[in-house]
Amino acid sequence: MIAKVITHGTTRQDAIEKMKRALSEFVINGVYTNIEFQLGLLTDENFIEGKFDTGFIERKLSSGN
Repeated sequence: MIAKVITHGTTRQDAIEKMKRALSEFVINGVYTNIEFQLGLLTDENFIEGKFDTGFIERKLSSGN
């Protein structure tokens, strides 16, 4: 792990928007990161609505979305 990024907001949507901005501005050179994957999670309607469980990421990986 290179960094742990945590955002807070007055609403879930506010925190998600802050995280999208933080990840979009992150610059890490020389190693592979999963920032693009994380940004994809933040745009998933089920995640935005809080409709996810412990199998969410596995399903997301297997669907290729």
